[in-house]
Amino acid sequence: MKEFIEWSDALSVGVHEIDDQHKELLKMLNELNKAIEGGWGKDARKEVIDKLVEYTRVHFTTEESVMSISNYPDIDAHKKQHEILIDAVHDYIKKYEHDPHSSSYDLLFFLKRWLTEHIIKSDKRFGEFLIKSKNAKKSWFRRLFGL
Repeated sequence: MKEFIEWSDALSVGVHEIDDQHKELLKMLNELNKAIEGGWGKDARKEVIDKLVEYTRVHFTTEESVMSISNYPDIDAHKKQHEILIDAVHDYIKKYEHDPHSSSYDLLFFLKRWLTEHIIKSDKRFGEFLIKSKNAKKSWFRRLFGL
């Protein structure tokens, strides 16, 4: 059975740690899709959503920490995109409490679109910066992020 969303090289930002986290986010979206399609109960779907939200926060913290360490010039705009997503997801979660089925699908498709667009438009630019950055040439940085 084909996954709801699949990893492809087009989504790679060229930084191993960040790519691995993106792959994990995609796996979680696929798990949410299975929960919805499989008719899992409201509480079970909510558990998947909560896990996805928590991991997203971990991922954003990782990205933003690396941006800060590497003096990424677009850090503020990138962080704002993260904040907007978190706010939007909280709105979906509120809707979920009233209408779990349709809001689950709404959240799933919203996250798929947001994540792929964000990776392609913003995270790839950040990945290119890291790879070209003088900071990326430092051995500790290269070892840490697989550059």
